[in-house]
This record gives sequence, structure tokens and C-alpha cells, in this order.
Amino acid sequence: LWGRVDILVNNVGISGPAGNAEGVDPEAWDYAMQVNVKSVMLMAKYAVPEMRKVGGGAIVNLSSVAGLRAGHPGLLYATTKGAIVQMTRAMAGHHGADNIRVNAVCPAVIDTPMLQAVVDLQQDQQAYLQQAGDEHPIGRIGTAEEVAFAVLMLASDEAGFTTGANLCVDGGITA
Repeated sequence: LWGRVDILVNNVGISGPAGNAEGVDPEAWDYAMQVNVKSVMLMAKYAVPEMRKVGGGAIVNLSSVAGLRAGHPGLLYATTKGAIVQMTRAMAGHHGADNIRVNAVCPAVIDTPMLQAVVDLQQDQQAYLQQAGDEHPIGRIGTAEEVAFAVLMLASDEAGFTTGANLCVDGGITA
């Protein structure tokens, strides 16, 4: 089975520049768009022909609940994650006939190094983490393993009839 591409997981994301439309730095915006959006397209550009050669495959894009709802303080991050949601849907339509499924996972607050970088800036780190957990109906932040299991499911043959989906791993925050 070596030498073939069956699965692509696009797990990329930087916070990018802070701010709303008035305050965001346009050059930092362009760079973050390249990292968060263009890289997903480029990976698919080269994986899709290889998947087609072997009769199909699965692409799982990592987005975020920030791409589905209002409330994120950074316009850039929310915009790029929303672009991935729509790119997932469009790619599912484009590549379904090639037996290539394209889905996205949209996590909420997850215990990762990206979260830790934000926590490190807080005066009361425990209070910040408690508040972040309390915002989720399930009452806690998620784990990287919980996101990984969602990716694994969407990449598996058991999800063979699932394409164009955006699976929220969010402790109920988008419910």
C-alpha cells in the first residue's frame, strides 16, 4: 500500500493578525490567508490526481466553529476557517464522481499548544480556562484526541457515504 495517497488531512492554522476590518494589518492578512487557506487548496491540488489514480480517497480539512458563527475577536481567523468550510463543500461537489470524499472537522476550544499560547498571556490562567470550559454546554474544553477521533472517522471507510459535511467537535457550543 505504500506509494499511494488514500487520505489527506489538512490540519493547518495560525491565529493570524488580530483585529476587525478597520484594524487588521493587510500584509499580515495576506500571509495568514496563504497559510490557512491557500495551503489547503494546494495540498488538494496535488493529492486529488493521486487519489483518482487509485479509485478514490478521503480528504479531511480542519476548520473551526469560528468559521461557522459570530463572536471570534479576529476577523482573519474566522474568515479563513469559514473559507475552509465552503471549500470543503465545493470540493465535495467537484470530486464526488471520482469517489473522493471531502469533509471538515470544526473544533471549538481544544487543549492544544495554540490554546496554551493564549492562556500564557492571561493574568489569571485558571479562571480563563474555567470560563472557556463553561462556555461549552458540555462544561469543559475539548482534547486533541477527541478531534483526532473525528478525523479518523471521516477518513475511514465507515464514512463512505459522507461527503461535504462539517462535523462540529465543539461540546455543544454551536447547538
